[in-house]
Amino acid sequence: MATTIEKKAKTRFKVIGRKDGLVDQVVQAIEAQILSGRLAMGARLPAERDFSERLGVSRPVVREAVRILTTRGLLDTRHGIGTTVRAVSRDEVVKPLTLFLRARGEEIGIQHLHQVRSSLEVENAGLAAEHGTDGDVEDLRRICREMEAASADPAEFSIKDSQFHRRLSEATHNPLLILLLASIHDMMREVRTLVANHSGLCERVMPTHLRILESVAAHDAAGARASMREHLEIALAIQTELVQKQKQVTAAE
Repeated sequence: MATTIEKKAKTRFKVIGRKDGLVDQVVQAIEAQILSGRLAMGARLPAERDFSERLGVSRPVVREAVRILTTRGLLDTRHGIGTTVRAVSRDEVVKPLTLFLRARGEEIGIQHLHQVRSSLEVENAGLAAEHGTDGDVEDLRRICREMEAASADPAEFSIKDSQFHRRLSEATHNPLLILLLASIHDMMREVRTLVANHSGLCERVMPTHLRILESVAAHDAAGARASMREHLEIALAIQTELVQKQKQVTAAE
C-alpha cells in the first residue's frame, strides 16, 4: 500500500522530457522539491522503478541523479530503508568553502579576513542589538564572564572569544548571516591560535566585547556597530603585530 509521501510524490514530480541532459533535469527536479520544502527532511523517495516510471526516464538516469544528490549531501541512501532527504548541516555548507579556497591555492591573509569581517560583523552587531532577545543577552553575558575567568588561559580564552562572536551572530536571528559568519570564523582558526598567546590579549580586547554586549542589551544598534568596528581594528592591530614578529623570527633562522 502506497505511503502518504509516495502518494504526494505522484503529484509533485512531472514526466521529464526525452532530451539531452536527462540526469541534470532529474537532479534539478528533486533538488527543487527539497529546497522548496515540499520534500521534507526525512521524506522517502519512491522506489527506483516506480520513480523512473513517474518521471518517464530510465532507471539508470534516476540512479545517477540520486548518486549526485547523495554526494551533495541532500539525499541519503541506506540498504533496507531506501533513499531519504537529508538534513543539511552547517559543516556541510561551511567546509566546502574553506576546502575550495585551499584547493585553488588561495592564501587568505589577515587583511582579507579583516575586510570581510568589517563588512559582516559590524552589521551583525547592529542587527543583534535590534533583534536580540533577553535570552540572547543572557548567553552573551555568561560568555563574557567565562572569557574574563579564562584570562590566564590563552587557549580557553580563544575558545570563549569565538563562542561570543558565534552567539552574537545567532542573536540576529538571520540564518543566512549566521551561516556566512560561521564560514569566516572557521577560516580564522589559525589566526586565533596565533593570537591566543599574545600577552595582555584579554586586557586589550575584553573592553570592546563588553561594550558590544551592553549596546546589544540596550538595543543600541549604532553603539553596537561602533564598538564592533573598534574591536575589529584592535584585533587587526594585534594580528599584524604578531605576523610581523613571526616573519622576523623566520628570517633570523
